[in-house]
Amino acid sequence: MENLPLHTKIRRDGLVLFSDETVILCCKVRFPLISYEPSPCCNMLHVISLLILLLVAVRVAIVDAFSHASTLVPRISLDEYIPSPDVYINKPILIRDIATSSDIESLADQLMNILGDEEVQMQRKIKNDDGSRDTEIYDITLIEALDYMMDSRHDDAFFTFCEGLLPGNISDSSKLHDKFTAIREAPFPNQENWFDYFPEKIQPTDAIILAGQGATSTLHRDPFEWTGTSLCLEGIKIWRFILPPTDDGGVEVVDTALKSYRLDSIAWEDGVQLSAGWQSDLSLYDNIDDTFPSAFDLMVMEDEDNEQYQNIIQDAGTSISTLRPSSGTLDALHQISNTDEPLFVTAIQQPGDLLLIPAHCWHQTYGPVPSIAIASQRCGTNDAYNVINHILDITKYNKDTIPDILKSNSYDQEMGEEVVATLFETLDSKTTKQYKPPSHSNDFLEHLKSVKSSWPDNDEGVQCTGEPSIDPSRILQSVVVDGESDW
Repeated sequence: MENLPLHTKIRRDGLVLFSDETVILCCKVRFPLISYEPSPCCNMLHVISLLILLLVAVRVAIVDAFSHASTLVPRISLDEYIPSPDVYINKPILIRDIATSSDIESLADQLMNILGDEEVQMQRKIKNDDGSRDTEIYDITLIEALDYMMDSRHDDAFFTFCEGLLPGNISDSSKLHDKFTAIREAPFPNQENWFDYFPEKIQPTDAIILAGQGATSTLHRDPFEWTGTSLCLEGIKIWRFILPPTDDGGVEVVDTALKSYRLDSIAWEDGVQLSAGWQSDLSLYDNIDDTFPSAFDLMVMEDEDNEQYQNIIQDAGTSISTLRPSSGTLDALHQISNTDEPLFVTAIQQPGDLLLIPAHCWHQTYGPVPSIAIASQRCGTNDAYNVINHILDITKYNKDTIPDILKSNSYDQEMGEEVVATLFETLDSKTTKQYKPPSHSNDFLEHLKSVKSSWPDNDEGVQCTGEPSIDPSRILQSVVVDGESDW
């Protein structure tokens, strides 16, 4: 570099240098400096060029200032997590090597061997030239969906999210579910999962997630306000989290900025909704740099130069110059985040990593390579207040009338079964007290029609309201109708 003329040298010290012969605009960024040597006979051109170069330099500085707009989620061992879980409360955390690599590979094989022939719905998201996206849905088997993941790319991506198979009716699926449960519960020794006490038909189930390159989830935060978990079996997943502000407003600030809307998830008796998640139509992964390697190239790189492979994926996850949010999303992120805080935090999830996702964290995933993961959720003592109040809010239950045990702000271990039983007894009383339209047989309806047709045509016996002055039910009660023992 020393042999180069001054105007071509790369400077990274953040200086802006001027001289009679050379103008150097240099910002403290990753890019080379911008320099210009004006002609001494062209003063006006000199000034205009300076202004143009200044604008370019400012733009470069702004782009680069936000190119790494994220910090990484800590990736720690189980032995590091268990003694001090409170250090990571309300923050996403990766627990690496939650099971041995051979056990993880075996579980992935068992998953496909046991459930590969089960029918699932696969989504295909195609990005059009105008930026819009079309979604196609295919009913295919799980193993066929896995094959499609290998053909996925950013602008034509395949994604499968399947609930209800773990556990399911297939032989050995319950045993496989138990193996996954043991792994995801490892960070919570001797702690209850209160969802185990929920009525079986509304217990949240595990989800099998297949994602090809370019596949994204929606930008959302979870229903029930539980602690979510994700176990990666194959491939790598990029997660971006928008943490709620710690000052006034909390997660509602994020909900508003992202223009969120609610999606019902689980219903109780008579269609009474128990939970609803939050979703946004914005995206943290709207565009990807054209130079980003294909999934095939990345998999070759993983074998030949794993360090480069990891660096490229980490850079993509943390840099918005590689994986770019939409402009609307960036506006929302700047509205949410203070100037000294990252726009989002990133987790790079590897095979064998268990990701813990706290309530109130908006998140969205991206697949740089094909992946298989198992998503689940739990409700422990730290989650109980959120989950109980979520259900009471969704059901619009009057909290002034609920039992005292449901009003607590905190709970102890071994209280889960009692609290959940009380909650659903309370919900039962609400549903049974709700008005239910009567259900009548066809014979009864025909009889009612004949009674009405026999009513006098004159005004006698009819009040000014237009209703009969004699209660028709007194007539109907004295009549025996086929198939209708009482009315």
